[in-house]
Amino acid sequence: MMNKPVNCNVAVIGAGMAGMAAAIFAANRGLSVVCVGKASEISFSSGCLDLFSRIPGSDMPAFDNPFEGIAALTKLQPDHPYAKVGREDIVQGFEEFTGFMNTSGIQYHCTPETNQKIITPAGTLKSTWCVPSAMYAGTRALAEKKKILIVDIRGLKGFGARQMAQSLKKHHPCMGSVTVEFPGRETAGDLMCERLTWDLETPDILSRFIGVLRPHTAGYDTVGLPAILGIYRFEELKNKIEKALGKTVFEIPTLAPSVTGMRTKEAFLGQLPASKVRHYPVMVKDITHGEAGFSFEVSEGIAVREVRAENLILATGRFMGRGLGVNASGNIREMLFDLPVTQPRDRREWFRRDFFNPKGHGVNRSGLETDECFRPLGRGGKVFHPKLYAAGSILAHQDWKREKSGSGISIASAYRAVDHLA
Repeated sequence: MMNKPVNCNVAVIGAGMAGMAAAIFAANRGLSVVCVGKASEISFSSGCLDLFSRIPGSDMPAFDNPFEGIAALTKLQPDHPYAKVGREDIVQGFEEFTGFMNTSGIQYHCTPETNQKIITPAGTLKSTWCVPSAMYAGTRALAEKKKILIVDIRGLKGFGARQMAQSLKKHHPCMGSVTVEFPGRETAGDLMCERLTWDLETPDILSRFIGVLRPHTAGYDTVGLPAILGIYRFEELKNKIEKALGKTVFEIPTLAPSVTGMRTKEAFLGQLPASKVRHYPVMVKDITHGEAGFSFEVSEGIAVREVRAENLILATGRFMGRGLGVNASGNIREMLFDLPVTQPRDRREWFRRDFFNPKGHGVNRSGLETDECFRPLGRGGKVFHPKLYAAGSILAHQDWKREKSGSGISIASAYRAVDHLA
């Protein structure tokens, strides 16, 4: 059954970080927006917003100032997406994005010129630009050399407080660890963070958990917990624990998919109705285009609805998001418009023999070429369609994982694209 078509100014294909940012920016400019795609990829994020830290394969150390890093990067790599945006675009994009997330219940702490540190479950320090409030006490404790107690919970996989504290003592000597039993889960075997977040919503369990923590916190300034403080009421739970212990408390993101990533996803999806963004959590398989714009179908329950958009932003990601795939000839292809993809000349060049090679892998720099406004180029090097844009990890010439630039590229490219089409 075909329902009445949906007409909109902008259709965003993809609901990861770039799609999320593009939809927010377009809606904030009074444009009618349809966002299509599942937001499940956001669950794999740490919840932090990375801008830039390191040039892969370079002898340069990690940059404390992300903008100094971006300047050095774009000088070495003039085709990088960051070379198409200015500092002002980046800052304004982040301000607008974090403003939206603040309205959605997640407050970020960003410093103008400096990356900040968070503790990872691997027992390392990760550089990031914007830290959510649930983690921020840990960032401050590291910077101020305060005494930190890392707590893990018996049965929780992928999170070892003792190993983390030992690994981090070379950076932060004032660090201790303890393993505790979670109330009501003492004999449960393997535990999942998501299950524990639901348990802590119960006042009695929260009170008992505080009682379990209290004897171990003497002599410490702050307490680091695995991210288990809930999807929606995390600030309230954190404040209750802090008040009861008389210590600051912070969360450490766990292995993906993490509660912190789920929290980001739910905050975004929960705020879309207020932003008047229509969201369809489905995949788009075919898009037609002409001078007037773009047309595609989405399912809505048992019905099918046509979406007609004046502008379209591709935020489909790479392989995980199915923005890119591989054709029968073994070449990388863009999946919706068959746009040309910059990629290694030979499949043998996709990966280096050493998976952790600091120079990265050729396949991770594959993606779309665009003009200065992030409009994809077709064969022949000309803009494929004047109202088609691309944003985020589908862009060529960047290795966001090694650069620690995923959120930054997504937000900055989405901001620039929406600014051009608006």
